[in-house]
Amino acid sequence: MNFKFQNHNIHLFAYYLSEEHNSLGYYKQDWLWDKCDEIVAKTIKPEFKFNIKQHLNLEDKSEDPWANLNKYFPKMDDYHPIYVQSHECFIESEQNPTHKIAIPPDENNKVFVPGNETATISPVKIYNTYGLCIQLNNLNIKNAGIFRDEDVKLANPENCLVLDINKENQYFIGQTLLVTINLEKGYFLKCKYNPVKFQKIADNYLESLLPKSFRKPSFNDSGKLFGSLVYQYGIIRDPNSYYHVLICFVLDNQSANKFEEYYNQLLDLFLFRNRIIHAYNKIKQIEQEARNKSQELQIDIKKSQEEQDSENYLDKLQKLLRELPNFSVEYAEKLRNLKEFQYLIVSHTRNYADKINEIKSNFPKDEDFSFLEDFIHRTCISYQDRVNAAVNFFQLDISLIDNAIDSIRGQLAIKQANTERQLQNTITSLGIGIAAAGNLLSIYEATNIIQSIEQNKGGDKDVQSTPTFAISFIIVWIISMLFGLCIWQAASWFFKWRYKKGQRK
Repeated sequence: MNFKFQNHNIHLFAYYLSEEHNSLGYYKQDWLWDKCDEIVAKTIKPEFKFNIKQHLNLEDKSEDPWANLNKYFPKMDDYHPIYVQSHECFIESEQNPTHKIAIPPDENNKVFVPGNETATISPVKIYNTYGLCIQLNNLNIKNAGIFRDEDVKLANPENCLVLDINKENQYFIGQTLLVTINLEKGYFLKCKYNPVKFQKIADNYLESLLPKSFRKPSFNDSGKLFGSLVYQYGIIRDPNSYYHVLICFVLDNQSANKFEEYYNQLLDLFLFRNRIIHAYNKIKQIEQEARNKSQELQIDIKKSQEEQDSENYLDKLQKLLRELPNFSVEYAEKLRNLKEFQYLIVSHTRNYADKINEIKSNFPKDEDFSFLEDFIHRTCISYQDRVNAAVNFFQLDISLIDNAIDSIRGQLAIKQANTERQLQNTITSLGIGIAAAGNLLSIYEATNIIQSIEQNKGGDKDVQSTPTFAISFIIVWIISMLFGLCIWQAASWFFKWRYKKGQRK
């Protein structure tokens, strides 16, 4: 498809957590800057090796809420871009910002060429987050007024404008891709009274910009920004395909100037937006992990209750009692993290609203900013409600775990007491049985001795022989053991009956 543009400029706003947040795993310190170098190499294709870190001041670890990272200017001065063209890097002259000077100073006196393909890079640090804006201007302008599908594709070689395709980097907060399009005047007049045509152009442009194999963000909303029509893509509820893309049709020079004038505010605004969404996604991740743990815990408790009569029931209770405090500590840690992200959502929602009010203060009261404000009313408020529910869920689960610990301790104490009582009864019953058997055997021995004495006194020499006595003793011993066993069983039954009778009372 052919697009009738005067030009199209691409603005990539990307945000990366600084070293202060390196608790999420391996921290790739140069990840964002390497991505910047990659984009410049693939789009501008400079004749030299561009390295953004050479031009940055990253050593200062102060806790200022905002800092310019361009090392050629004071840290707290203002946003100062770095301009990259195919032949050299440039910065603004301090005496005349419209004049660009080469960095480092060039012996061949290379000069900035207006109209050439240019990457304008603004590196900053905002609220302990690195922010990077790469503005790609005048890309692939060959035939004035006509852009082919291939020309748009060349603006995003190898899909380099999507920084974290697999969503693997825990420190990458997110990105916003803003495309500003100036339509050819005659074509603009044809579309002016038919907004559907503008959306169709935006849809086709996005289809051409991103590879066919890439899952493209869905259309979300439309409105106006600085007097320009804007179409928003990316459904937040669908995290697998969510990428924030804005396609704006700049209607006149006044609108174009407004974008340039409030460019820095947009950089801040998109940071707050991405921080809010990033925090919310982290909360959902924590919540899902907690639900999985909770289900595992419920299954373990349910299984233990179903096996009360098993021999290893006591061991399972003891195992649960060892595991539950760890669950409780883990839940408390997750609740703490969740509340930190909750604070981030509340804080950056306020920052987002304040930044919009800052922009609105320079416009007439009837200027429409509902496109930006809808994020607060439609998204942030629902986020806060959902997070409050998640906090309540965690607190309830922690309470349930504590109750489960107390319940299992009680069951364990009762079970141990019953086991000890049964052991005591067994020992008592066994003692009674042994005593009974011993008494029977003793009676037999005593009777046998008395008979022997009486026979000796009467002169009866036919005394029972030793083998006969041994056989009789064995028989009596067996009878004694059987008798003792019966007494033991009877005593055991009696103690159990008495215990159950006491339980019923």
